[in-house]
Amino acid sequence: MMRKAFLAATSAAMLGTLPMGAALAQDNPVDLRLGVWVGATHPLMEGAAEWIASINEASGGSITITVYPSQQLGAAADHYDLARDGIADISFVNPGYNAGRFPIISYGELPFRFNEAAAGSRALDQWYRDYAETEMSDVQFCMAFMHSPGTIHTTRPVTTPADLSGLSVRPANGTLGQYLSGLGATTIQASAAEMRDLLSRGTADGTASPYSSLATWGIADVATHHLDMPMYTANFVFVISPVAWSRLSEAQQAVMNDHCSTEWAGRIVEVWAEEDTVERAVLEEDAAHVFTAPNDAQREEWLAAAEPMIARWRELATAAGIDAEAAEAGIQAAIAEHDAGL
Repeated sequence: MMRKAFLAATSAAMLGTLPMGAALAQDNPVDLRLGVWVGATHPLMEGAAEWIASINEASGGSITITVYPSQQLGAAADHYDLARDGIADISFVNPGYNAGRFPIISYGELPFRFNEAAAGSRALDQWYRDYAETEMSDVQFCMAFMHSPGTIHTTRPVTTPADLSGLSVRPANGTLGQYLSGLGATTIQASAAEMRDLLSRGTADGTASPYSSLATWGIADVATHHLDMPMYTANFVFVISPVAWSRLSEAQQAVMNDHCSTEWAGRIVEVWAEEDTVERAVLEEDAAHVFTAPNDAQREEWLAAAEPMIARWRELATAAGIDAEAAEAGIQAAIAEHDAGL
């Protein structure tokens, strides 16, 4: 009897010294459904695959993640609610597809804020962690990130804000839509997947996109004029369903927390950012594509036109119950820390 007690005590002590991976391997296996609205070959998915593999390894194989691409679980605009309602365990959300619903994070959509995807993602994620609970309290926030700064791509030349008058342009989000509308453009609300059809039918004269999207969505042959200045970024978040979170053990939750980080916010977009650089270079070699860079005076016109948008964001942030001045100072400090500003 004493020997059995000794062996039990020894076994318990040994379990306490097991490596984290071994302990996690004893957890119940969990397969999480990741809903994304982009296709399986989208450049973001390479970064996501690395993220998924790292989670699986760190969890000792107890966490697997199955991707459901191309809106299999629901429409692009519904992905936040898919996680909230437990239809997806993790979802890829563009907050800008729900105009006005997430006013705080929309700071990242303001024109002329960021210079690069990975650095900008780290700055945005680091800053937004203090505010995610305010406007995303019904899900488990994971991380925020962005694509490379995009611009407008049109079927005719655009150099100055006045050139937008009378044009129909598909904006990437509501914030950019307000900016373009204020410059005289007619905006068309549509998802990225609908861009080619709108342009080829003449329903739209242009779209706001990073260069990689011209290849991803097959529109490089219809939008051949490019305003050569980084105009905007689109924000994205990974969020986790509370139902799925409750299924994870404490050790598994720790693994997810380690992968829902500012570091991973930058890492997950690296391949996407590289793709953007490559696609731009391809277009530059194609004589059919025209890149128009505004001169200094014209650039100042574009920048000055963004001031009302910044003032509007301050109003919305205040209405959301936060100190807009402090929040703006915080994001500017994060941008400076990560060298992410224009």
